[in-house]
Amino acid sequence: MTFTSLVPTHYIMLLALPPEVKARYDVSRVGKLMISSAPARKDTKLAILAYFRNGKLYELYGSTETGWVTLLRPDEQIARLGSVGREWAGSGAIKLLDPDGREVADGEVGELFSRTAYVFNGYWKNPEKTGEAFRGDWCSVGDMARRDADGYIWLVDRKSNMIISGGENIYPSEVEGVLGANPKVKDVAVIGVPHDKWGEAVHGVIVLHEGQQGSEEEFRTWCKQRMASFKCPQTVIFLADHDMPRTATGKILHRVLRERALAAAENLVVS
Repeated sequence: MTFTSLVPTHYIMLLALPPEVKARYDVSRVGKLMISSAPARKDTKLAILAYFRNGKLYELYGSTETGWVTLLRPDEQIARLGSVGREWAGSGAIKLLDPDGREVADGEVGELFSRTAYVFNGYWKNPEKTGEAFRGDWCSVGDMARRDADGYIWLVDRKSNMIISGGENIYPSEVEGVLGANPKVKDVAVIGVPHDKWGEAVHGVIVLHEGQQGSEEEFRTWCKQRMASFKCPQTVIFLADHDMPRTATGKILHRVLRERALAAAENLVVS
């Protein structure tokens, strides 16, 4: 029985291979799979389960700074699709805090702090950044999340990625999930771009599957049929896969996309 561990981008690349290529390989002996390092879209996880029919999928959430924090087990994947699981290091290892440091109620969004034996001591020669990461001995990497009544954690987004449009908080991962569910979409990122009236507007950056075509209006309509209008992208652009900025492990660099948008603000500002 084979075990494999990949980040979401690697699964997306594998699943995007032409059917005739995937048909050459016998994956029936892949018994356990792990996905980690970045939140996985619902459509990606469903595609993993469909392709690796005999595989048991585990999703781990954590970071270099904190180690593993949560685990979603194979028998929970469908029932809790979208969750990253429950505390892995024992009860009481996670707090969700508001900006004033108070714990939020179940169902409300707060910044995720963890306290485990694996938490790091600090950033090398960067006491200011270290201080921002800790509240006492509780550590955060800036992820926002909510906890349901059964203790499952649902990541919302990175605090630094949040879009504020007309006073409304919009989490890019929610919009990315809707766009990513379109069968034409291979990968997607959502950022905030300058807007004269609302402060920021939602901007989608889409990588299409090979051979697919799409328009801005098509994907705006797709979103309007599935989510609140204020969350829908006002602008959409399309990139080749190799032009999407990523880390060495394949995570999309939203920061770089925002920098590109600001550099081309005269083309992206929505009036």
